[in-house]
Amino acid sequence: MRKHVVLAVTMAMAGVLATSAPALSAARPASAAGPSPAEKARLEKMRKAADDLDEGADPAAYRKAWEAVLAYGETLYPAGHPELAWLEGELVTADYLQGDVTGALARAERLGARLEAGGPEYRDRRMELANAQVVILMTLSDHDRARKLAAQVLEWRIARSEGKPSSNVAAAYSNYANAEFEFGNFDKAIELVRKANAEDRRHETIPVNAAPRFANLPVFLLQSGRLEEAIEEARATQATLEGFMPKGHPYLATNLNTLARILLTLGRPGEAETVSRKAVDIAVARFGQSQQAVSYMVTVAQALIAQGKTDEAIATARQAADILTKGIGPDAQRTLMARESYADAIAASGDREQAIAILREVNATRDRKLPPFHRDRITGRDQLAIFSFEQGDMAAAKTAQTEAQALRRSTFPAEDIANLTGEARLGAIEVHGGDKAGGLKRVEAAAALLDERLARLRAAGTRRSGLELEIRAAYGWALDAAVTAGDEALAFRLAQRMMESSAGRAVQEEEARSVAGDPQLAELIRERQDAAIELEALLDRQLRLAGRGADTATIEAVAGQRKAAAVRLEQRTAALAARAPQLVAPAGSEPLTLESVREALRSDEALLIAGVSESRTTLFAITRDRVSMAMSPATAQQIATLVTRLRTGISLQAAAGAGRSFALRAASPTRAAISDDRTATGFDFDASARLHDILFPKAIRSTIANRSRLLVAANASLTTLPLAVLAPQRSDPTLRNAHWLIRDHVLVTLPSIASVTSARSTGTGRKVHSFFAVGAPELAPAGTAMAFRSADMARQVRDLPALPATEPELRTVGRALAAPEQSILTGSRATEQAIRTADLTRTNVLAFATHGLMAGDLDGLDEPALVMTPGGSDDGLLTASEIMRLRLAADWVILSACNTAAGGSGDDSGLAGIARAFLYAGGRNLLASHWAVRDDAAAYLSVGTVRKYGRGEDPARALREAMLRMIDKRPFEGAEQPVNWAPFVFVGR
Repeated sequence: MRKHVVLAVTMAMAGVLATSAPALSAARPASAAGPSPAEKARLEKMRKAADDLDEGADPAAYRKAWEAVLAYGETLYPAGHPELAWLEGELVTADYLQGDVTGALARAERLGARLEAGGPEYRDRRMELANAQVVILMTLSDHDRARKLAAQVLEWRIARSEGKPSSNVAAAYSNYANAEFEFGNFDKAIELVRKANAEDRRHETIPVNAAPRFANLPVFLLQSGRLEEAIEEARATQATLEGFMPKGHPYLATNLNTLARILLTLGRPGEAETVSRKAVDIAVARFGQSQQAVSYMVTVAQALIAQGKTDEAIATARQAADILTKGIGPDAQRTLMARESYADAIAASGDREQAIAILREVNATRDRKLPPFHRDRITGRDQLAIFSFEQGDMAAAKTAQTEAQALRRSTFPAEDIANLTGEARLGAIEVHGGDKAGGLKRVEAAAALLDERLARLRAAGTRRSGLELEIRAAYGWALDAAVTAGDEALAFRLAQRMMESSAGRAVQEEEARSVAGDPQLAELIRERQDAAIELEALLDRQLRLAGRGADTATIEAVAGQRKAAAVRLEQRTAALAARAPQLVAPAGSEPLTLESVREALRSDEALLIAGVSESRTTLFAITRDRVSMAMSPATAQQIATLVTRLRTGISLQAAAGAGRSFALRAASPTRAAISDDRTATGFDFDASARLHDILFPKAIRSTIANRSRLLVAANASLTTLPLAVLAPQRSDPTLRNAHWLIRDHVLVTLPSIASVTSARSTGTGRKVHSFFAVGAPELAPAGTAMAFRSADMARQVRDLPALPATEPELRTVGRALAAPEQSILTGSRATEQAIRTADLTRTNVLAFATHGLMAGDLDGLDEPALVMTPGGSDDGLLTASEIMRLRLAADWVILSACNTAAGGSGDDSGLAGIARAFLYAGGRNLLASHWAVRDDAAAYLSVGTVRKYGRGEDPARALREAMLRMIDKRPFEGAEQPVNWAPFVFVGR
């Protein structure tokens, strides 16, 4: 789905339209008596008072003041006098800010003609008003006129400034930048807006009306695909704005909207919704339902669509489109963007026919108003192709995509990622339309160039950039074509490219160190990997801090850390390239072949691959003697909606939404149950069955039948769900009669497809010589409430409930393993310092039994973490980035805590936080959780699993048996409910 970006300068017009009127000139026609000196002084005083008002903060008061100025001026000058035209020019700003954009343009053009007629002495004032016209023309999508007029205004203002700092020059640069951006000249627009910012910084104090100009730069960078730069500039902009803007000023909303767009690009729609709603609230508080506030509603709608909240998205987008149509007309750019979002929401609800009709109208309007190579004309055709493709109308899809590609070829190079994505999509459309040979040829050519671009990003150490995200989306379309054409080998290669995750990269990076041979070389590789990951973590932290409005000092400190990390990455890369250039690209970067995977599987194993893309879901079932490939029409959005439904019914945390509040029943710390009616009636059997049908069609079921061990590699939202809770459709489903997937298979979650060929567990337990465990941190007493390992409403580490059951749990695990060397740290000994100073390279099994937190669970927590005992210089939070710095060689890491399989960064839905950190640090296999875990359930599952592992059994099989005992034997109240038996997954390689 296309992400719309609304230009900041056209969201906050104050200070850009404002004409900064000089003292009134005495020039007037000789026949006019003119005002007296006293009258002129009074008028000047009124004008000065009106000009000093903050038009952005209170446009109504600004209008009232200037209407009073104009009314008094009309008593001094005859009707039609140029001086009256100049005074009335300030009402152009008021018109715009209060939503009457077409009225603002009509007024500006009428007054401009009057000033022009006034002769050379009014030329300066005519150009001031022309600057306002530039912005109005852009808002109304007349970009060609705006661009030409902007260049004239800039030239005039530079000449008039005489080299002195000038807000007028800055505004002219910014307006010209916006006009070039809308015309598709991204690089020139970025250059011009940087000049605008530099001009504003020449003042001793940055003027308030500079805010929209600073907010433009991250928007331009984001739209240009330069994600890291956009995040950095958004952070810097937020700090700059907060340095000279009053709290709650509407200009701050502009940058918040940009941050929300960045979050959408990163695949974090929940956070994007929160930030964009904050932007709407700020704007509405000052402007009401103005075009500025309504523009931010479009961002809210897109965030809702991405979360599957289609009904709310439709209502929001429709409201925005209606308000903008009435306020600035049906053909204005912002109106078209709102209508396009409305079409997106309608399509997400399943009504693609209506969505296509709306989009055709939008595209027709843009064709009339925009130059052929404008990005909106191109991407509008992309979206029309996607809607038509989903509708099954391949002829219409091909026409739209072919037109888009023709427009791109006239402007963009062949290796441009948007162009390659379009080529891959066109290839998929051609294959679906019957041109198998032509479509595959196009797809393979595009995939080869995508491989080159991805390799360059890897070699540079770039991680999770906007370009990489776009590249992986392009692979999805190529994969669609290969599967439809029946080319298994090509499809398998493309699936690996599309599905690569940060957890998979963590495993590859650990293996790269392991096979280096030379310890010094391995350490050099590790140092470079650490620098790249540190840079990524700081990038995420900057974004979160800016989104929640952290103080400037905190944000600046992180910015400094990020710059230092970037320098370290460059240094480590250069050092590694000098010693072993072949190791600069990470190990495992070449896709596996089907043959190598089949050879790596054991006779009792099957591999299920579920690759979710924008257009389809691709499935592979692979055994030693058979390969089956299938495709489901379920899109990424549809899968995400089903997963959300299912998790909402399973997990009380998911049901509570972003706030993650829990309904607890007072009882003993180890035996209280979640009420049966809450979870029994909440479980969504329909969503479970639908996902089961999508992932296990007949061909897939046939291939994996009679294979006791099922290895699963999935992507997107599927990584946030334990597949154990899937069950086929029944006419009268209940928790007792459901045939859960866990009944048929031992389930192993793979960090990546490549993990199949790694040196994997033999499926049996191993003799453990060293066990290291940490848990039961010294926190507040548990009281009478059930102790959940999550941080819901707690705002400080010491406010978290104690976990009294975790110490006996860990000691029971220790006895079951019977390791000669054991170290169990609890209470005051369970500290970060103890973990950092321990030699964990000797540990076979590492266990944590504590609270697991997600980013945002505590004030100031910007990444996932495990809770330790706070004290001294330790804050009691062992964060994901700190875990990555550990040196491990553990066969198994047991994470008996909440949310340890949850996502933690932008391009991954799951296994991207705590789990990924332990994989990177050297943990080979993990026991991790997908949601809030009840204290007694966690102990039952972990101890039961470890006990059998200590006896030589496969840990994944032992976990399955513990789950089935909970379902069938009900060892405690509520044990048969999925929220209690299903949170853990075995992550292996």
